[in-house]
Amino acid sequence: MTPLLRTRALIALTLAPAVTALGACGNAVSADVIGTTAVTLDEDGRPVAVVRVCDGEVDTIQLSGDRTGLADDEPNPVIGTWRATSGRDGTVELVLGGANAGWNGPEALTLADDRTYVVTAARSGADAEATQVSFSPAQLASLAPGQVVVRDGDVVARTDLDECAG
Repeated sequence: MTPLLRTRALIALTLAPAVTALGACGNAVSADVIGTTAVTLDEDGRPVAVVRVCDGEVDTIQLSGDRTGLADDEPNPVIGTWRATSGRDGTVELVLGGANAGWNGPEALTLADDRTYVVTAARSGADAEATQVSFSPAQLASLAPGQVVVRDGDVVARTDLDECAG
């Protein structure tokens, strides 16, 4: 083997694991965004996930805790997971910690006012999810009627979810 070929082979062997590791990294892979997830309060003061599904269906909604006290490699703690008996499209509303027809999941939750929570909505078995939303109970309590929290705590009108972009 010539010195040039030996050098190229060494470089290829050195880079192959790095390229493989990057491809397997969760941040390097992105899911199809199929809608928007929001959170609001119902008339009884309970948190409600509102998912506007624009493309496809969702059948899983998950509530997770924040990263307070976690190491970098620890996942957010799962507070509750709700699974629908069938895929849902259009506008989906789910009371977090309440009885929801056609959904299986926790019917009682206690959320701490000083913590942040994350809601995600996805389709099981597919690499597709609605945008996630992070919120605090105190933030929900400050919402005016007809408002929802989206993304990283942005407050918008509930009617903004009615239309799908693009």
